Amino acid sequence: MHRALAGIALALFAAPLAAQKTTSPYAAAVAARETGDPARAARLLEPVVAANPTDTDARVQLGYAYLALGRLDDADAQFAAVLALAPEYADAREGRALVTQRRAVPVAERGWIIVEGAVSDLTNGREDWRELRLSAGIPLAGRDTLGLSATLYDRFGLEDGELTALYTHRASDDLWLRAGASVTPSADFRPEYGVTAGFDYRIAGGDNASVIGVDTAWRKFPLQDVWTIAPSATQYLAGGKASLTLRGEGVVVDGGRMRIGGQLRGDLYPRDGLRLYVGAASGPDTDFGVVTNRKSLFGGVQYPLGHGISLLGSVSRDWRGGAQDRTEGRLGVRIGL
Repeated sequence: MHRALAGIALALFAAPLAAQKTTSPYAAAVAARETGDPARAARLLEPVVAANPTDTDARVQLGYAYLALGRLDDADAQFAAVLALAPEYADAREGRALVTQRRAVPVAERGWIIVEGAVSDLTNGREDWRELRLSAGIPLAGRDTLGLSATLYDRFGLEDGELTALYTHRASDDLWLRAGASVTPSADFRPEYGVTAGFDYRIAGGDNASVIGVDTAWRKFPLQDVWTIAPSATQYLAGGKASLTLRGEGVVVDGGRMRIGGQLRGDLYPRDGLRLYVGAASGPDTDFGVVTNRKSLFGGVQYPLGHGISLLGSVSRDWRGGAQDRTEGRLGVRIGL
């Protein structure tokens, strides 16, 4: 009897040890993903899937690991492969829906830093403009992000340093709210201070989502107070790999009549991390510290260099008439944290 009890106790004691020794890469990967280490989960699952491409459970877990890492194309490929093998696999369908959602309205899950400079050439011998900006996105919680920036403006021999903050809250899966403020100590042409508020709302989901939004702002410039309202509508195309955005703008200066303008922009996301865009705008602008009318064409690229680093570049051409026409080039680096 005593021997039997001892044998049972020994078996119960040894079982956890044996289980630990025989823990599969799949189980270890699931545990890594669930404890917040998707990179390790992906490393463990990739050879499992390569050795057994029909292992739908491993592919789903690998898809969610890629999704957590922001590798949307790779995640979508895994979920699509699972659905080709098992069309009723609910987790794979949900995974594809999450990929589409992330493509439609990207959500910053990790922090980032951008360092960017700009040089403008003005016609008729006017002095060039220069800008230098440092900005950062700081995730505060699962649905909250704080954006901070400091920009040095050098124009016509005058320098202004502007500080801005923008708080974004994801109130629901379809609603994003934001509010911000800015200040320019000893302002010459930038706003002495200002406040902003706005929202985005996804009115239709799926592969080709539709998003509407509104931004409002009040800014006190050294020479005038400026009120702005800017409604927008974005339509995503090709399963979230392209988008068209139409943005209106109404500007009121010191209680006067409203000036109306608009912008049309097209974006293309051919693969993860790569973005190309072009656009045109016409209407009121405050680049000179006073409201002027301008027309412009612009385009740019965000090109991934690897390891969370992307190169940013853009060029624009503004027409305001005579000496105020200008061409601007921007170059920067974005670092994911």
